[in-house]
Amino acid sequence: MWGLLALGCRDDGTQASSIPPAEAYERPSDFSGEWIGEVEGEVGLLSITSLGQGRYRGLYEGENVAVEYVLLLEQDLVPVGTAGEPIAGNRATFTWQDGHGGRGEGWLLINREDSALTGAFGERGLLERPWTFIRVE
Repeated sequence: MWGLLALGCRDDGTQASSIPPAEAYERPSDFSGEWIGEVEGEVGLLSITSLGQGRYRGLYEGENVAVEYVLLLEQDLVPVGTAGEPIAGNRATFTWQDGHGGRGEGWLLINREDSALTGAFGERGLLERPWTFIRVE
């Protein structure tokens, strides 16, 4: 089970090695919206709303099981061009919670078209459970 509330950093401030680096596309990436996909083999809906620049709240609800996860996502800013002006990148790290004592962290990447998410989540730094979503049109 997962809910989101951590930011993918170790206690010493370094990124866990299983988290891919953030990249910038031609335009800033946008994670907000409705996403359908699978978490641990269960189909569900992930609703992501913006809390301001680079911060999001996510709520995952399973279709056939009484599962809800709440996520707090933080999007990476990536410098681009010669001036190094940062734009919203393709990666967000998050913390989660399930309302039943389960807590952990994870990451997600959004594709260039802002139409699909992939990532992983887990507890206590073990980000081994994959997840995938596509944007609901």
